Amino acid sequence: MKRNLTTRICVTAMLLALLAPEMLVAQRPSITQAARIGHPMPDFELPSYQGDTVSLSQFRGKNVLLLFPRGRYENQWCRFCHYQYIELVELEKSRRIREALNLEIVQVMPYTKEELDDWVNDFGRNLGEIEAWKYPPNEADVNPARRAWMETARQTWPNTYDVGSGELQLPFPILIDADRKVSIGLELFRTEWNLSRVEQNIPTIFIIDGDGIVRFKYVSQSTMDRPSFDYIMKFIERMVLSEEA
Repeated sequence: MKRNLTTRICVTAMLLALLAPEMLVAQRPSITQAARIGHPMPDFELPSYQGDTVSLSQFRGKNVLLLFPRGRYENQWCRFCHYQYIELVELEKSRRIREALNLEIVQVMPYTKEELDDWVNDFGRNLGEIEAWKYPPNEADVNPARRAWMETARQTWPNTYDVGSGELQLPFPILIDADRKVSIGLELFRTEWNLSRVEQNIPTIFIIDGDGIVRFKYVSQSTMDRPSFDYIMKFIERMVLSEEA
């Protein structure tokens, strides 16, 4: 009997060893290689918040600004991420950057559609809080620490955006990476980052050329160190000029 039990254990172990690779395949992220400057950007496909399915390869022939915003911060939405999306919307309105730079803008967020409903609905409140940081009531009486933050906020978020009470315009695809396969595959997803223990991505920016090659990559060390879109647009403009030369 003891021998039969030992035999069953050995057979079970062998079966598990044979099945393990198949089990692991189902859990692997869709991207398993790093995004390296000068190399092709790993392709992926995700549903968008706007309702379409979007693959990175469908934009071949165009430059792509690929954004992984932080998302959550201390169980609330990161204000910087809302500001940056609206900033791009306004740049598109005023300068038609997509047409001028042969550009597509895509954002990836590691949340469900329902969670992103909340993200969209929170735009107005978060932009309002930024304005309150910049222009507090009784500004002349604020203490030195509050004044320092006021000046930082004015430098970091110089423009004022009011999304109003109408329907929010979302012209750039927001891709739903609910199972985090893309974010984990690119090693961007964290449950603890920048003093915050919550599910989030490291804020990251990629610029990909029309051949699908990564030309620019920025991975933040903190939520406040992201390059401005003036800087990003100048980089893309130089890239376009070099391609035309």
